[in-house]
Amino acid sequence: MTQNGSYFVPRERIYSFFNASAMNNEEGLYIYWETDPAVARRVLPPMFKLTDPRHPVAVAYVVNIREPTFAPWYMEGGLYLLCQYRETMGVYFLNLQLSGPGAQMALASGREFSGLPKKVCERIVVERNGGSAHAFIEAKGKRIFDAQVEVGAYNDPELEKWNLPKAAGQQRGSSFLFQYKFGHAADGHMTFPSMSLMNYDSVTDYQTWEPARIDSITMEPSLDDPWAEIAVVKPLGAGYSINSNRLASVSPIAEFEGKEADALIPYLFSGRWDHSTITTGHQRYGQF
Repeated sequence: MTQNGSYFVPRERIYSFFNASAMNNEEGLYIYWETDPAVARRVLPPMFKLTDPRHPVAVAYVVNIREPTFAPWYMEGGLYLLCQYRETMGVYFLNLQLSGPGAQMALASGREFSGLPKKVCERIVVERNGGSAHAFIEAKGKRIFDAQVEVGAYNDPELEKWNLPKAAGQQRGSSFLFQYKFGHAADGHMTFPSMSLMNYDSVTDYQTWEPARIDSITMEPSLDDPWAEIAVVKPLGAGYSINSNRLASVSPIAEFEGKEADALIPYLFSGRWDHSTITTGHQRYGQF
């Protein structure tokens, strides 16, 4: 029999609310390529340094998160650049796309608590048949990412020297995210007078990691989800993995105020909002 909830929940029942935040038993692809240095520098907020300014590395992952602790299962795809803030090495997320039964809860929790630039899309698929694997993301009628790989070896043998996962083991890493406060100027336009740069510190336990060769990557141009801006200059390789990722902590590492904070919003907009929020005359029916 279906139970009816209530808009009042006793406080003691909420003690377990995000007490453990983990994405357990996730499976899918992690794809590495070298992208255009000028574009990478333009989209990366100025306080970050690219790990290799002449050969910046972009990474996309597309996974099925089978057992999250905070939602039903969902699919997720993310796009980020390798970078550092002062002495801390990490990644800067440009965007994450989500689909499936748990997508709404995963979006709300990730954006509200951590500052992750998440959106919900129509469809995410990651599949494997023997030594071949395929993943794609469809958002607003556009296939913004599509990759085909062959399991076996990386495109660039240099990846063997990187600190990539092995067949099994544990890794810890930092993602750089922004949390912000908003206000309004005298003429009514929205302002962002305060920004906190957060270190999203997470631990990944790898059950498997299989090197793979990228056969193809295609990204359809999209006004609202411009993954194609991070073009492939050189495919480096991919990994097919089953793993579990858990949040260790989210902590502030820098604060920005006033005009300095407001000047960061151009870097954050497209990962979080669509152009329908800044234009008139828009309409869209159904899924697309």
